[in-house]
Amino acid sequence: MHAVIGPHEYPLDVNDVYARHSVGYLHAGLIDERHGSVHTGLSLNELAPRGEIRAHLHSFEEGFYLLSGSATVRMGDRSIQCAAGDFAVAKVGTPHSWSNKGNEPVRWLQMSAPQPKPPGTVRDTFFAKDPSVLLPSAEPEMVHDGAPLWGHFDASQVPPIGQRVASVAQGVFLKWLIDESFGAVHHRLLFLEYQPGASIPLHDHTFEESYFILSGEVEATLDGRTYRAGPGTVLWTGVGCVHAFANVGTAPVQWLETFSPQPPRENVFRFMAEWDRRGAEVE
Repeated sequence: MHAVIGPHEYPLDVNDVYARHSVGYLHAGLIDERHGSVHTGLSLNELAPRGEIRAHLHSFEEGFYLLSGSATVRMGDRSIQCAAGDFAVAKVGTPHSWSNKGNEPVRWLQMSAPQPKPPGTVRDTFFAKDPSVLLPSAEPEMVHDGAPLWGHFDASQVPPIGQRVASVAQGVFLKWLIDESFGAVHHRLLFLEYQPGASIPLHDHTFEESYFILSGEVEATLDGRTYRAGPGTVLWTGVGCVHAFANVGTAPVQWLETFSPQPPRENVFRFMAEWDRRGAEVE
């Protein structure tokens, strides 16, 4: 099972859950139960100048990556100034709020896991009666059990080609942003770049993946169907979806990718060609 959503297919609108607890907040659900997902809650979010999302907490984990603009995020008893390229995790049950004191809208990609309940069903987001439960702090970093919960990475930090270490495939750069070492429990978030000609062959996983294309164009093969995905396109692969990616263009392609649930400790990739060879050996 898979999904492909173009950039004009997810208009920003008022989120009913936050309507009475926010000002200037718009939301677009990218991946959720409507697409067949059972683990992933991916969304695009925007907060207008002088907008706010009041103090609240969830029964799910929330990770976010700022795409543009800047905002103040109060989390627990800490306050951080976030700009494009910043990312953070709000762990399950951690009170947090957003405010935009600038003159430009702020936009961010948000990953929620376990997947939030559909509106009108079981509640899993709760708003603080007393916003003072969130107290600003002068400390610049946040930690949980020794692990950081806030960081920064943007495309300007991708190392030159000659200084890269091959990760999943030749010509592919991978940067883990949110994972277990970062303090997350239910999901991962990573940054990927494919150089022209780079590809990863057909494989599948025991977890769901979503992909938010930032730049360039990638050819994606999902369950035997081929798609071209450019900036703003969202792809999603369900558990067991056989998929592959190739940069068939002349410019690098970059995207943000999520995993949920977190991968097993071994046998993360199941490459089809590898298992065909092993099958031929034993047969």
